[in-house]
Amino acid sequence: MTQQLNDQGVSVIIGTLLLILITVTAAAALGLMISQMQKTAMNQQTHIAAVKAENVQFASVNFQNDPVVWNQTPYNITNSENWSSVTIHLVNLNTDDVRIVGIAVSSSGSSNAQYVSNISVFNTTLNGQPQQQNITPSSLGTFNLDIPGTQSREIQINFTDGFPNSPLFIGTNEQVKIVIMTSLNNFFQQTFKPPNPVIQSSIATENLGVLQRDVLVLDGSQSTSDNSISTWNWNIVNASGTYPSGSGNCGDTQNLTDTVDQSGKIIRYNPLINGPFCVNLRVTDNTGMMATSNYISIPVDPQFSPPANIAATFNPPFVNITIKDINGKPVQNAVVNYIAEQSQQFGNLTLDNYVGTTDVNGMNSTNITCGIGTVKVVSGQLSPIEVAVRANNGC
Repeated sequence: MTQQLNDQGVSVIIGTLLLILITVTAAAALGLMISQMQKTAMNQQTHIAAVKAENVQFASVNFQNDPVVWNQTPYNITNSENWSSVTIHLVNLNTDDVRIVGIAVSSSGSSNAQYVSNISVFNTTLNGQPQQQNITPSSLGTFNLDIPGTQSREIQINFTDGFPNSPLFIGTNEQVKIVIMTSLNNFFQQTFKPPNPVIQSSIATENLGVLQRDVLVLDGSQSTSDNSISTWNWNIVNASGTYPSGSGNCGDTQNLTDTVDQSGKIIRYNPLINGPFCVNLRVTDNTGMMATSNYISIPVDPQFSPPANIAATFNPPFVNITIKDINGKPVQNAVVNYIAEQSQQFGNLTLDNYVGTTDVNGMNSTNITCGIGTVKVVSGQLSPIEVAVRANNGC
């Protein structure tokens, strides 16, 4: 009987110890679990803070359209109106390093973004000289481009061979969106839009003393851009040969000739002919984005190149005259008046015509049919010329 009582006591003790052990183990496991949860929460908060702290900005962007690149093999494209490359200056504004893992480019003419397959990176780490490094994606299709905290990197993307399905054609008149992706799944993007060229035209008059001349004034100062406009390039073409004749039809591009190029926000153009002209304007902003306006028509203005010189000679029996403009070119269709001032002694000075119009060579003439005297030649505002004449037959 005594032995049975001792066995029961031992069993109670063992059971109590086991219960204590289980309780301690459970408490330890619970403590470990809480510790892991706290650590995970801290890691998540750290990650969230790191994601929020990432700040990559486009310090500058420069688009290029290199006709030499497009004109060589295998593209062989002449006068391509597509971008050939873009150089991006990225700045890491955070104190922690940032890793760029992908770059995507899309245009207004395409609904799908294209991921860059290789880039060139320029660093200034060797004797202060730019050093080029070519970077291609890993087997997972991602880059490993690190930008140290508060530093920057200059990246060049070639549209000719920098994409899996190269080349990537993006017209110079399209807007371009560039997206930068980081290892923390942040996306930094910017859309670059072409500027808007606006033409204003007017006529200014210059007083040259003995005559006045009209000057064409072209003003591009009302052009707009999301960035700052850096250049204004004007294209002025002769539209006198367009159809219908003399209409200045800017749509008849095959008959636009004699191109003149000038640069400047506001320009003054002294035409060599009276017109008509067609004018367009190409503006370029500081990112390299450009846009060209449609042609506008400038009508004929006889004062663009007014008559400036008249010469008259007597080659019996003709009085021959030549009229030239301010640029030394013959003036066609100028009206000439011949006034007979006969000699009082001989009288009877007559001409076969008293009014004429100059031909394409700026020339006209009248025949002295009878008499002796002086013929005064008058045309527009030019100073009259007097020519002594004598009929061959004397009359």
